Amino acid sequence: MKAVLRTRIYEEEQKSQFEFPMGRTETKSDCGNYKFSFKLVKSPGKSTYAPILEWIAERRPPAGLELLTLEWELPSHGIKEGRIFRHGYQSWSLSASENLEDADISPKLGFLQYSQENIYSEHEGEEGNWISEAYVVLLPKNEDSKFFAGAVSKGEEGVKFKILTSTSSQKTTENFFSGDIRVVYDFYRFEDFKGNKLPLTQIRVSKFTGDEAIFIKNYFAELAKNLKVKLPETQVPTGWCSWYHYYTKISEKIILQNLKELRSKNLGLKVFQIDDGYQAEIGDWLETNDRFPGGMGLLAEAIRSEKLMPGIWLAPFLVRKKSKFFQKFPEAVLKDRDGNPVPALWNPNWGVDYTYCLDVTHPASKEFLATVFKTIVKEYGYKYLKLDFLYSALLPGWTYDRSLSPHTRYVEAIKFIRKVVGKDIFILGCGAPMLPSVGLFDAMRISCDVAPFWYREKSRILVKDRNGLCTERALINDITRASMHRTLWLNDPDCLLVRKKKNSMTEAQTKIMASIMSVSGGMLFVSDDLSLVNDDRLELLRKSLALQSKCRGKTPLPVGLGTEFFPSALYNPSGYLGIWNPSDEKKEISLSLFFPWDKKNLIDYWTGKKPDSIEIDSRKKILKIEMEPWSTVVLYSGKQS
Repeated sequence: MKAVLRTRIYEEEQKSQFEFPMGRTETKSDCGNYKFSFKLVKSPGKSTYAPILEWIAERRPPAGLELLTLEWELPSHGIKEGRIFRHGYQSWSLSASENLEDADISPKLGFLQYSQENIYSEHEGEEGNWISEAYVVLLPKNEDSKFFAGAVSKGEEGVKFKILTSTSSQKTTENFFSGDIRVVYDFYRFEDFKGNKLPLTQIRVSKFTGDEAIFIKNYFAELAKNLKVKLPETQVPTGWCSWYHYYTKISEKIILQNLKELRSKNLGLKVFQIDDGYQAEIGDWLETNDRFPGGMGLLAEAIRSEKLMPGIWLAPFLVRKKSKFFQKFPEAVLKDRDGNPVPALWNPNWGVDYTYCLDVTHPASKEFLATVFKTIVKEYGYKYLKLDFLYSALLPGWTYDRSLSPHTRYVEAIKFIRKVVGKDIFILGCGAPMLPSVGLFDAMRISCDVAPFWYREKSRILVKDRNGLCTERALINDITRASMHRTLWLNDPDCLLVRKKKNSMTEAQTKIMASIMSVSGGMLFVSDDLSLVNDDRLELLRKSLALQSKCRGKTPLPVGLGTEFFPSALYNPSGYLGIWNPSDEKKEISLSLFFPWDKKNLIDYWTGKKPDSIEIDSRKKILKIEMEPWSTVVLYSGKQS
């Protein structure tokens, strides 16, 4: 086993190398300044590593020592052919199963890369050379034994895995490393080693048999236990959101009209959430534009009068140059080493120039956040907060407090917001790094934005934007991350769109969307102008809400997680099995029944009829069904698990 520590003192980068003698669990760096050791706990099929980095030189570390990364070889996975389940970094990052021999390619445009993926990760774009964030699963082509590596605790550093195969040129060209999998710790902070020892995030390496969906669900449950996750006691929310019909073109009049329309439809929704478009400027959250003359407190009162929970969107860490905060406190905006503001986002909805972000470690930023959230929650009365673009708190920059890693400053900022608003306020995270967010939120967006179209736009395909935004990519994540629901938090699969107008999705595609979101049991919000929704689509919405209410209390399992880019099915232990064929070709879908299933009851929830072509082999535990192009069924087994 080998490791490389990258450090920097001012502008000069250095590398320190470690080689572990056979059978040893500690070693010194080649420069003599560091010791790297680990405790190893073995049990059948798994090994857990608890690494520690120490400064052992007689002299104290030099002033300005910055830890960058530590890259450490793990025991070989030994898999040459098969598939990889690669987990994405944040809410919007694609998480899917792909061929191990393919290339791991990030978006070609810089602003898409850092706003959708990990800015600290460099995807080589070579065949067989992968980066997976927080955990990874490898599935060999013709073997039963599968490979897993993942973080089982949460430290102050980012955690990702580099996976190499025999086709990767990097494996043969690097002189020092020789293995095929490494864990990479991202620090990017000053360190004085006052306590000498620096414990790092613990890593689990496992070889397992059986279905990978069950293994990953159990992994999430263990991670939640280790991090003392406490799920909200409230019911999984349903609601209405303004975004996907109006985007930023909302007004006080539009909000009140939709509130009235929602009352007339009597859908039983619980939350009414106002999204982007009310604020005077990004960063000026307490000042409304001229389309909201009555202010946000008035609307919160109107929502409460309808016995709904008032919800509001904001991007708490973002500011634009015209915002009052940027003008008054430029020193509290995140800067690079040369003193230039760090771009956090380019969003054409907000203007042609960049949007920037707070230095969340700066006292002025903390005071600003405290004022904003006290006003929104305690004065206006909003009880549901959708916090967006949260990755921006981790962007690299020359922060006020350089001793905090990007992950630590993010965690501390979210904890600060929670302290201000109180434990009874429902907080949804969005655009948030997944592993650092565990234990911080009531609910988490697990996908990119949906859209009123199925496939990625041509411009996004051209720039290799694998993360969306489109309904197809959102639904992939809704399936592959489904088992985070009720283990790490409540899942937000994003909004359901049922309208016909201003929607290029077909009725069949809309029904697949409804099936996946409902069977997942996560939050279910509709984002249509309900006055434009006709009766048949309104009935689809009612049935979706009813199905979600049956499924919301359980943690679902993806079927086909490791074998399909878009898994064909999702099982909810309340007894429902959703199956779909999102393609132009008729398919026979064969599913492994690794969960309890009663073959006597095979009625489709949507039609009330038994599908024409369905077979169950009880001995082999296989379900086969002929699926027409763009069709979906939701079967009910009558059994719960």
